[in-house]
Amino acid sequence: MRWSDLSLPWQACLELAWEAYCEDCIPIGAVVTGPDGTILSRGRNRIFEKVKSGNGAALAHAEVEALRALDLDAVDPHACTLYTTTEPCPMCMGTFYMSGLRTLCYAARDPYAGSADLLGANWYMSRKRIQVSGPEPRLETVITALFAEQDARMHGGQLPEGLFWKRYEEAIPQGVRLGLELAQAGTLLDLRQRGASAPEVFEILLSKVE
Repeated sequence: MRWSDLSLPWQACLELAWEAYCEDCIPIGAVVTGPDGTILSRGRNRIFEKVKSGNGAALAHAEVEALRALDLDAVDPHACTLYTTTEPCPMCMGTFYMSGLRTLCYAARDPYAGSADLLGANWYMSRKRIQVSGPEPRLETVITALFAEQDARMHGGQLPEGLFWKRYEEAIPQGVRLGLELAQAGTLLDLRQRGASAPEVFEILLSKVE
């Protein structure tokens, strides 16, 4: 798989994830598309933004940002799709459910906080017919690697001990291993420092995935 093989929504999500990474935020990006695939809104994780504007930074998850940016009065939300690099957490899943959108596509599982399984968990969450697609195996590996590299780089080249990364290591071991390799080699830090674009970065990462 190469960058050019990805659909425009996935390319946009990865561009936003790289932008978040370069701002020392969790590398997650999301977009909403219309029925013809046109990108209607975008969002990225901003919870660790270096320059915070106002309150609510802890709620600035990529999916929430993308959904808040969507003009729900100008579109039929039932015909829209939310794309996100990472399986939504409980807050983002609830926001998606309440938005009226009916289709969710995520590239990588979140073995710690991923909450796609909330759909159908009770009577209320079973009311809407929602289609969920994911994960996308090769994208899952590189997205996990990006996240693991960031956390390892911030902790001296090793991932913090605890349940969080243990669950990732059990579910997506290839992504975690690649992230540690990248952290030790300084690959992504070098790309970031010289202002590499998302297509350049993910072309390199995708080439490392079997």
